[in-house]
Amino acid sequence: MIRLKTYVAPRRAARLRFSRENVYLRDDYTCQYCARRFAPKDLTLDHVVPASKSGRKDWTNVVAACRDCNHRKGDRTPLGANMPLLNEPRVPAWLPSLRPTFRMENVPETWEPYLSTGTG
Repeated sequence: MIRLKTYVAPRRAARLRFSRENVYLRDDYTCQYCARRFAPKDLTLDHVVPASKSGRKDWTNVVAACRDCNHRKGDRTPLGANMPLLNEPRVPAWLPSLRPTFRMENVPETWEPYLSTGTG
């Protein structure tokens, strides 16, 4: 049994910071044109509506793209390049930036029945 000693009321969520890493997290490190996953060093940010055509640099106009797709799309919209987007870019409600991870050898034995690992 777990007992709550104090309650901390949740604060109103602040708007998530727009950044390269957060766009990659939102798009799950997946190119939004060819649907393949990449390491962060192999991804770029692509303006859906190009900056040269008054495209904004924000959540709703920027997606993760591999270098090849970004180069092939060039200075065109996805429609103009005949490259449909995998997902419509949106402002995320949350990001999985901190994924709690642990190894079973570091977990107290008394926790094992509650972790549904199938080992205990």
